[in-house]
Amino acid sequence: MSEIYALSDDVLTPDETIVAQVDEILRFGVKYFQFRSKKAVKNQAVAREILSLCQKYNAKFIVNDDIYFAKSIGANAVHLGKDDTDINKAREILGKDTFIGVSCYNDVNLAIKAQEDGASYVAFGSVFSSQTKPNAPRVSLETLKKAKEILNIPICAIGGINASNIDQIYDLDIDLIAVVTAIYRSNSITKNLKALSHNRI
Repeated sequence: MSEIYALSDDVLTPDETIVAQVDEILRFGVKYFQFRSKKAVKNQAVAREILSLCQKYNAKFIVNDDIYFAKSIGANAVHLGKDDTDINKAREILGKDTFIGVSCYNDVNLAIKAQEDGASYVAFGSVFSSQTKPNAPRVSLETLKKAKEILNIPICAIGGINASNIDQIYDLDIDLIAVVTAIYRSNSITKNLKALSHNRI
């Protein structure tokens, strides 16, 4: 069954409001939250507060890119891109039981290698045109379908997913559906999540 995977954003979830926003996301029932910040100095106090919230709601708190930041706040889940640390190094720093996601863009072969290296899940995207990452390579629905058939670990779809196109992802039975803008923009977070869930999760 597909699950919504919520991500933060430096503009849409500033330090002043992110804790309340994450609390609303988790109260809705979302079980995956990624702390994604591109700031040179990330707010450790805020991240620890969100980590504590995720533990309270029994949700995964995943740090994007930065294994040393994850270690500094006691997080044991990270998401790695092509220019980040490799899986073995991440486990060396964070522990052998670390939950690790890997970006595979539009490349099934990258995903196969990540699976062989011990990734917990792999992410493909951008599925649709994305405001958050406008220059990201696009991945076809056909590639997602192929990856789902080949891989044994969970697959995450990301990029431009909103209430008007999410059913195309549900129809492929993708495990994790990562959403940024569509969670926070226009309505309340709860209303947005209801629109995204379409009574399917």
